[in-house]
Amino acid sequence: MQVISCGHVAMRWSLKDLEEWLLIGSTLVEGSTLSEQEARAVLAGRTVSGHPVSEARELLNYRAATAWLLHQLELSPYLSRDLVRDFHRRLLDGLADDAGQFKSRQNYVLRSDGSRHDYLHPGRVEEAMSAWLERFNAPSQSEPASEAAALYSEFQQIHPFEDGNGRIGRLLLAYWLHWKHGLAFRFVAADRLEHLRANEASDRGELALLTAFIVARTLNES
Repeated sequence: MQVISCGHVAMRWSLKDLEEWLLIGSTLVEGSTLSEQEARAVLAGRTVSGHPVSEARELLNYRAATAWLLHQLELSPYLSRDLVRDFHRRLLDGLADDAGQFKSRQNYVLRSDGSRHDYLHPGRVEEAMSAWLERFNAPSQSEPASEAAALYSEFQQIHPFEDGNGRIGRLLLAYWLHWKHGLAFRFVAADRLEHLRANEASDRGELALLTAFIVARTLNES
């Protein structure tokens, strides 16, 4: 059980809980062919046949990177650019040559209607991430779900890495809700389509669906 200082309150965040209600679902929605049961088997150290080895590696990397991040947050609850980049390096260790590096090429997504949405230009990522981290670390100023939706949407619009942005963004969303408000965010593979619709709306600057999505998946930790 990890203990993180949040002002005068000591917050507890369990890696085991994160595995069950975030890491598995957050990995499976990114195109993995593993089932939830198979993902649990991978995390338990069992071999699962019939799937690319890289899929098990992605999940194990995610857990290892999260365990590392929890330790870093014990030392200081604040995020930094180097912390986020080092998390990315651990997430994609052995899977990508640019692990730990901000993107060098323009990235984009094809929406469900076939249209293309471009993320932030690589040349603007450093400045945008500095501003985003400042807002992330600042005291919360508004209703938790709406502020969390704005932070998550902005991170996705920056899309600072070539790969791994969704998994990192959802973990940081969960951490912000935990750190600032003592709330637990739960995300499972079945959330994929609703999450996609909410993200596509946020691409257009409409955050109502994403806010509602977060509200529906957030519980008090006490």
